[in-house]
Amino acid sequence: MNLTAVLHSGFGVAVLAGILISDTTLRVGAFALGAVLFVAGIVVSRRDDGDEEDAAA
Repeated sequence: MNLTAVLHSGFGVAVLAGILISDTTLRVGAFALGAVLFVAGIVVSRRDDGDEEDAAA
C-alpha cells in the first residue's frame, strides 16, 4: 500500500470519526485532521509523479 493511499484512508477515518463524535471541539479537530491528511496525500502523489517525469527526461 503506497503512502498516498494510507493518507487518503486516514482522511476517511478522520472524517468518519468527526461525524460520529458528539463534542464540537473534537469534531472540528477530526475534520481538520482529515483535511490535512487529504492535502498531504495530494502533495505526496504529485511529488511522486514529478520524480517519474524527471527520471524519464
